[in-house]
Amino acid sequence: MKKGIFCLEGLWAHDLTNKSTVLPILELLQKGSVCNNIYHTCATREELEFFLNKWKQKSISTKYPILYLAFHGKKGQIYITDKSTYSLNDLAVILEGSAKGKVVFFASCETLNTAGRTIQSFLKKTNAIAAIGYKQEVDWMIATAFELLVLDALQQDKFDSKGFENIERKIKSEYGNLHQILDCRIVVNKHVHFPRKRILKPA
Repeated sequence: MKKGIFCLEGLWAHDLTNKSTVLPILELLQKGSVCNNIYHTCATREELEFFLNKWKQKSISTKYPILYLAFHGKKGQIYITDKSTYSLNDLAVILEGSAKGKVVFFASCETLNTAGRTIQSFLKKTNAIAAIGYKQEVDWMIATAFELLVLDALQQDKFDSKGFENIERKIKSEYGNLHQILDCRIVVNKHVHFPRKRILKPA
């Protein structure tokens, strides 16, 4: 089953004529029949929370289990505006218990450059299987290429413990040293084992 992407994107610049966006990544994946997406921009805390609450609905998160957050960032946080941030704990509170077996991809500089226990707390509260993100400031074009590859890699196996181990291995071994150049961090939920469901064959 294709794993849809639920993408929320912030404003990248004060200049409203700036057209920087991750939307072409999503369009390429959709036009290539890799996966579908839902995309919205968020310029305020209220907008971010509105769409996160939409994603929490089982009818949406089941079809779109990849939460792709494209914002500016800093340690442990994403920027909604240059004066307004949203922390991993803020996200954990609003998503508490609603991201079982889902993946959260932080397409934001430095967000995962924080203590491992902070990320594990986020995963434990949300029940997500993993968080992916960067520990440093990243180059836009290199990160764009990498994110396209990662979003495709997330389609290659199931979101269970065994499947995500295979996905992580693919990201780290098949795309050269991009994950090292970008200081990409992949953190798997150590509090929960996500077993592979057996498919029962008809008698």
